[in-house]
Amino acid sequence: MEYNYLKEPLEKYIEQVSAKIPCPGGGSVSILSMALANALILMVCNFSVESKKIKEESRKISREVFNKSSEIQPVLNRSIEEDSIIYQTIQDAMRNLKKNPEKTEEYKDALIRSINLHMKMLHYCQKMLEWNLQLIEHSNPYLISDIGVSSSLIEGAVRASRVNLLVNLCEIEDQIYITNEIKKIEEISLNLIDKAQEITSKIENKMMMGKNREPEKEKK
Repeated sequence: MEYNYLKEPLEKYIEQVSAKIPCPGGGSVSILSMALANALILMVCNFSVESKKIKEESRKISREVFNKSSEIQPVLNRSIEEDSIIYQTIQDAMRNLKKNPEKTEEYKDALIRSINLHMKMLHYCQKMLEWNLQLIEHSNPYLISDIGVSSSLIEGAVRASRVNLLVNLCEIEDQIYITNEIKKIEEISLNLIDKAQEITSKIENKMMMGKNREPEKEKK
């Protein structure tokens, strides 16, 4: 089955999420939030690469972040649909397993495919947080709140990815595999949540101190 969320109006996607249909669900939505978080990074960079409000070194760093962030945006976009495709594969494998109890590997493989996707998403979250941390000091100062929103979305996406990973792991009977994966998930996700909160706190402090804004000026 094909899913064409990216070619359809946003309103339709939201309606589909709220409808009594399997897809799109929580996995797709969590990846959408990552795609939006990364899009905000690109926006910040676009307002910074030629900005006269920052030094050349900062413009250079913004360009570097822009290039890296641009590389993963198409991957994140495709993954919004890929999650639904994988979910359909899991459902098909579950039906086959009910008909034939020997098809446990087919079901396990489908679950692992979903687990691998969301583990990859966690690694992208790590990259995006690193970029946001750089941009706090090396981007157009009028975009500081957008960096904060991006980091907040990433924190939520990390928590959502953790949920998506655990729900699939619960279906796998390989206890050694489960134990190893949970250990990795906990270590990565907790570290990323701490980093996201550190970034948002740093941004909030900067905004409260008023060091990054001058009133009545456009962001250029």
